[in-house]
Amino acid sequence: MAGEQTLHEIALDKAKKRPELVDYLTEDAPILAMLKWIAATHGLWNVEEMLDNIQGASFTDLGAPLASMKAETQLRQTYVSLLGGEVEVSKDKAQQFGGAQKYFARREKAFFRQAGMDTELAIWRDYWRKAALKEKLVTKGKATKDAYTILIVRFDGENNVGIYDPTQFNQGRLLDPSPINGGALYHLRSQPGVLGYGVEYRGRFGWQLLNPARAVHAIVNIDAANLPTLTQIEDAIAAVRGSAANTYIFGHHKIVQKTFSAIKQADIMYVNSDNNIQTVIGAINGVRIVGSYNLPDGTESAVA
Repeated sequence: MAGEQTLHEIALDKAKKRPELVDYLTEDAPILAMLKWIAATHGLWNVEEMLDNIQGASFTDLGAPLASMKAETQLRQTYVSLLGGEVEVSKDKAQQFGGAQKYFARREKAFFRQAGMDTELAIWRDYWRKAALKEKLVTKGKATKDAYTILIVRFDGENNVGIYDPTQFNQGRLLDPSPINGGALYHLRSQPGVLGYGVEYRGRFGWQLLNPARAVHAIVNIDAANLPTLTQIEDAIAAVRGSAANTYIFGHHKIVQKTFSAIKQADIMYVNSDNNIQTVIGAINGVRIVGSYNLPDGTESAVA
């Protein structure tokens, strides 16, 4: 089984027919571009052995029996999801572009870009933020409406990582295209009563989050007038046992920029050398700050 890989690395390794499509997927999704993924152990689902409790080595007197070491574990199962969507075109418009196949080829870049942006938002909102609120892994600001969230996220290869079905790359693509209705005319779902053509793109990817307390902490109820302090951010990093090697700070570009401009501390280090992630704003003790325009822009209700 391959180790942790970014979507770009997966595309170069397994989706060799059209590896450039992954660039469309991630070019406007800076968080998605940096995330790591592992092959699911059973295709459609992944099984991990979670360590619940461990009794390790200890000191004993010379000649005395050694202490017993043991570990309590449980198997956790996570299913992959579907990443993709449908693109449709009316018969008349397809004819203007020289046929449905040429139209879909022309629209492929835009579709992949939007799919990447939507996927990035879904992981941030539906996995990390949702888990932080459910488990009460939060620090609350004083904003009462139109709020933002900043997430401190720690990654590892088991607890907080993407998963994918390694058997899905038969066509050599990250997302497999398939013509709807065999490529023949049909009544479009997106335009009732109109005849046209359609194609669907499917990829089997998912996200595995087994122990949120070691993976994510949310700073909620913040806005331009109620920004988090440096102490709150450092405490949130400590809450997930984060370090520069495995932890990031994610939020809408606007709010993270305002937050870390306001802090103005000597230990904020601005970086310009990383050309792969254009939205990196800076770092706190090496923990990098990444902003994305795909995240909620001051539209959240206050967390009670």
